[in-house]
Amino acid sequence: MLSTLYECQEVRKVADAGTVFPIRLHVSNPTLVIPLSGIRLRADEREYTLGSGKCIFLQSMSDELKLEPIELEAMHSVYIISFQRYQLVEQTGDSVQYQLSDEQLPENGRVMKFVRHLQGSLQELVERVMHTANPKRNPQVNLMLNELLQQVFIHWDDAEGNYVRERSIKQVCTYMQHNLDTNLTRLQLAQMSGFSPSYFSSLFRKETGWSFGDYLNRLRLDEAKRLLLTTSDSLQTIALRTGFSDSSYLSKTFKKHVHITPGAFRGLQQTKQIAALQFVGALLAIGITPILTTNEIYDSSELLHDELQQTVVTDNAKLIEQMREVRPELILAPTYFYHFPDVLTALEEIAPVVTLEWGKLDKIEEVEKVGALFTREQASREWIFQYQSNVNETRRLLKSVILPQQTVGIYELNYDQRWLIPHTKVRSAYNLYQALQCAPPDRIQKEVLDKDRPLFIQEEEMIEYAADHMLVIIPTSPHENGLEKLTSRQVWQRLITERGCRVYPLVLNEFWMDDGLSLDKQLEKIRHALLSTSESNNCTGMKPDHNTSTIR
Repeated sequence: MLSTLYECQEVRKVADAGTVFPIRLHVSNPTLVIPLSGIRLRADEREYTLGSGKCIFLQSMSDELKLEPIELEAMHSVYIISFQRYQLVEQTGDSVQYQLSDEQLPENGRVMKFVRHLQGSLQELVERVMHTANPKRNPQVNLMLNELLQQVFIHWDDAEGNYVRERSIKQVCTYMQHNLDTNLTRLQLAQMSGFSPSYFSSLFRKETGWSFGDYLNRLRLDEAKRLLLTTSDSLQTIALRTGFSDSSYLSKTFKKHVHITPGAFRGLQQTKQIAALQFVGALLAIGITPILTTNEIYDSSELLHDELQQTVVTDNAKLIEQMREVRPELILAPTYFYHFPDVLTALEEIAPVVTLEWGKLDKIEEVEKVGALFTREQASREWIFQYQSNVNETRRLLKSVILPQQTVGIYELNYDQRWLIPHTKVRSAYNLYQALQCAPPDRIQKEVLDKDRPLFIQEEEMIEYAADHMLVIIPTSPHENGLEKLTSRQVWQRLITERGCRVYPLVLNEFWMDDGLSLDKQLEKIRHALLSTSESNNCTGMKPDHNTSTIR
């Protein structure tokens, strides 16, 4: 039985690129304002600013709100969702009673994440409301609303503001990471960054959430953990490699912060009781099914749902509580968890935490590193061999579809209707360019792949980055054909009819994560999409199906 229910009051688009600003809003119920580009909201002396990828929660307000874009030229749609929240108060036999309640909602003006994979759910909800006579009483509308709001409120308490922004502190953190075996002092690094020691200390804590000493200890202990799991080095050798004076001091510090001895930690090499806060696909590739992961990872990894049927899926608000319930022996987390000191400390009280960099490693190297942590080197080699066999077979099959002089590109529709052109670290671009060795358009090669960084472009610029074969990652839903809508727009009509580009849809939640097993499954999706060219037999204007059709 659900403890919380949400009832729809209003769901609509309130602004887009053609709106005359400012517009005025009246908020009489709890409301989310969700922009797809930067906006400002003003009410008397209060002002809220937020960009794409964010939303703001507003309580009922007597003041009129004025909404305007940060940049008029870059303005895109803004949506509002107004609702009532009901709390379960009594359950007796077959009878349940809910009561109107605004407890446990975020405070007024709270800015939260609106994670990208929810954009399809939002558009689906808006579409359903538009075609429903009485949405407030429609069960399907309220079911969709409940699923969406539950996902949004997962993130309301995330410490998003703690990411390091100060360039000098970023440089210091990088320097520390690469020089752990040296004598790193606060005075030395303050001088290196050009600050006085006292100002450096306060700025370091403000930017990282840690004192300098605690952060340095964290880096050294994490490296010691990795060495304990992946090498047979003595504790004294590991101590010297990670900047501790000797094995005794390492053991003392390790026990204090990790809560077990280094020897006991090394004994976790063969554990399968792992909670994964990333790297789920890599663990599955080496034959380990995590016992717990997060809702955000699960929802962004639809291709792995069959393998994760026995995995506990939790949201951020209940992460610590459910972590205690499942009692993992080890927690695998990305290094960006350094930006959440309270969460990381709480996790370490439950089980030892091992961190790896996320989104920076070669996809194959990532599987190798995860395999090495848990003495699964043979399993990782076998998976890599099988993946490369699939790559070779796909390359053979695609020779009949992709001619020698033709180019291939992969593109993702972003929140604000710009397009992301991914580099090889994300969105299966690795599959396309590294594994399959498809030729990208020249501008993608020079501006994205050579620079090893993603690029955002406006849709009208797509002509300059177009490929002969264009794989497009878009939010999709059963109630709308995303590709059909996309290719009806002027730019895409030009690409298809004048340039002869072929366009293939891919589903965002299947391509959001591309580590390990996800990468292999995405390879199959890409192969199936591209091979559908021959099946369509060059039929112009052919209506696409949900996953694999092409339009030319």
